[in-house]
Amino acid sequence: MSKLPVESLRLLVILKNDSRRLHDRIKYREVEYLRVLSLKRTRDHFKDIFKSLYFTITIDDLLLCSEDVISALDSFYTKVESMRWYLNHTEDMPATLEDNVAQFVKDISTLYDTLTIYLNAEIGVVESDEETTS
Repeated sequence: MSKLPVESLRLLVILKNDSRRLHDRIKYREVEYLRVLSLKRTRDHFKDIFKSLYFTITIDDLLLCSEDVISALDSFYTKVESMRWYLNHTEDMPATLEDNVAQFVKDISTLYDTLTIYLNAEIGVVESDEETTS
């Protein structure tokens, strides 16, 4: 187990859980949220898909994390925010939209895997390949 202060460990666990839930909603509900967008022509459901605690975390909270974790968090959540912005503002045709979303999901999954490696290393968790594969 890690020798980090308890506040740091708690924050890292919160970030790990938040990023996992966000990644899973984006990846595994893709068909659902695109269907709702297509059939109902509404974007209201995206607020639930992209809900995250990360955007409420302060700079002081992030100071409890290493530079590597902060960089990985920034990369992951920046890509998530780009996807959210795209889905809320796009006027692309359905085929283009699906292609772009598929690429976003692929990129987000890669960034999530990297983030998970850094979070686990800092927390002191060792996971098997099956647990970290997204």
